[in-house]
Amino acid sequence: MPKISIVTFLSEEVPLIINACEFFPIKKELELEIICPYEDTLKYKADNLHLTGLNNFAALPVPTPQNICFFASPASFLYYCKQENINSSLLYVHPDLAVLELKGNRPFLTDLAAYDLRPCVLEGDPAENLYDKKEELIYFEDFPQFIEGKKPNNVLISTNFRFVEILVNIDNENWELFHPELNYRNLCVTNGKPYNLLLCAQKQLLNMSRPLDDIYDLAGVRFCKKNNTSAYSFFAEHYDDYMAQVDYTLWVNNVLNWFKKYSSLQLSKILELACGTANVSIQLVQKGYNVTACDNSIDMLKAAANKPVKPKLYYAALTDPIPDNNCQLVLCMFDSINYLTQTKQIAVLLKEVSLALATGGLFIFDISTWENSIDNFAHLCDLHRYNDGLMVHQAYFNSAQLIQLSTLHFFKKNPLGYSYQFEQHQQRVYYSYELIEIIHNSPLKLIAIHSSDITKNLYPRHLTGIDVKFSRLFFILQKE
Repeated sequence: MPKISIVTFLSEEVPLIINACEFFPIKKELELEIICPYEDTLKYKADNLHLTGLNNFAALPVPTPQNICFFASPASFLYYCKQENINSSLLYVHPDLAVLELKGNRPFLTDLAAYDLRPCVLEGDPAENLYDKKEELIYFEDFPQFIEGKKPNNVLISTNFRFVEILVNIDNENWELFHPELNYRNLCVTNGKPYNLLLCAQKQLLNMSRPLDDIYDLAGVRFCKKNNTSAYSFFAEHYDDYMAQVDYTLWVNNVLNWFKKYSSLQLSKILELACGTANVSIQLVQKGYNVTACDNSIDMLKAAANKPVKPKLYYAALTDPIPDNNCQLVLCMFDSINYLTQTKQIAVLLKEVSLALATGGLFIFDISTWENSIDNFAHLCDLHRYNDGLMVHQAYFNSAQLIQLSTLHFFKKNPLGYSYQFEQHQQRVYYSYELIEIIHNSPLKLIAIHSSDITKNLYPRHLTGIDVKFSRLFFILQKE
C-alpha cells in the first residue's frame, strides 16, 4: 500500500499538518501518516490520517517509491539535523530557477553533473569551497548576471541563508523545498501569508505521486507545476469579485424548481461537483439541505472553507470516483462540463454520478454553447485591477476544433515589485446532439433541456438550432 509520512518534532506543527490534509481525499489504497511527538497522538484526531508517536530518530521512515516522506517544515528538518549532528542541503525549486543552500562547513559530495545539472556560484560566496568538484562550477559576477544567463538545468549554490530567504519569500507560493541527501520533501506548513499558509502544502500532498525520477529531477517538478495551471489557483482569491454579476439566487431557484418538477423524491442530500468557491452550495446549505461539494482546485476549496457558512468540502476532479451515495440531487454548474474535452471523460462522469444518485434522483448540469463562445469569447482581452495586483484575461475560440482557450496572467505585488503567475484553461464546446448521444449510452436518462431564457422544456421537440439560439443550456438527467 502506498504511504505518505509527514515528520514533525514540534507540537505546534501538528494542527497545521492536519489542516493541510483538510481536503485530502484518502483512498483505500493510500495511507497518510503523521509522525509526531507521542503526546500529540493523544491530543489530536483526524478521520483521514493516522498519527504515529515518535520514539527515536532511528524510527524515521526511509523514503522509497512506496513511501514518500516529508518534513513538516524547515524547522523540523533543522531540529533533526542538529540532533543527529549532520549537515544536509536544502534544494529550493521554482519554475524559473533552482537554489541549493549548503548548511555547515562540510563538503557537499553529490556530483550534480551526474544528474545533468550545472552548479553555479556567485563570486565571493563561500559555497565554492564546499562543492567537491570545483572544476564543474560556473561563476557569475552577481545575481542579476545569473538571472540573465541561467539555463534550465543550472542550480545556484549558496551558503548565504539571508539571500536565499529573501529570494524564496519574493514568490513563496511557487517554490518547493527538498532535502536531497535524505530524499525527503518539505511541506513548509509554517511559511507564507495567512491566506496561502497551507495552500502549497496541500498542493504537494495532492500531487506527491507525481513520477519524479529523482529528488534532483527539476524537469519533473516543473512539469508537475505546469500541469497544475489547469486548475484555478491565484484566481480563486478574486473569483467572487469576477463573478459578482452572477445571480446565484436565480440559479439556485431554477435548480430547485426543476427538481420539484421532474423528481418525486423528497430533497435533502445534495452533491455539487466543481463547486468553485461554493456560492451555489452555500445558498443550499442556508436553505437547510445536507450539502457536500468538491473541486479540483485547492485554492477554490480554501476560499470556500473560509466563508462563515459552507458545505462539507473535499478535493476531487470531475472524473474521480464519488465517495457519496444516495444523493437526491447532483449538480455541476457554470459550464464545468465543458472542461472535459473528451467524450469518454463525460461518459466516466455520468457513470460515477449514477452510482452516487438515489433511484429517482437528478443530475443537473449546464454547458456553454457555440453561440456563447462566438459572441463573448472569440477574441477577448481584458484587464482587471485588484488591490494586490493586475490580471489580464485572454480568450480565443477555435471554431473549427470547437476549443475555447482562456489564459489568465496575474501580476502580483510584492515588496520588490511584481511576481508573475500564469494559468491556462481549455474547454470544449459540445453541440447538444453530441451530449444527447453520450447520455443515451449512459446509465442515466435525459428528461429535459432548459435555457434560462425561456421556461419550456426544449427536449425532445424543440432541439433545432438551440446551440445558436441560447448561450447556456441546462441538461436534466434522472436515475431510473
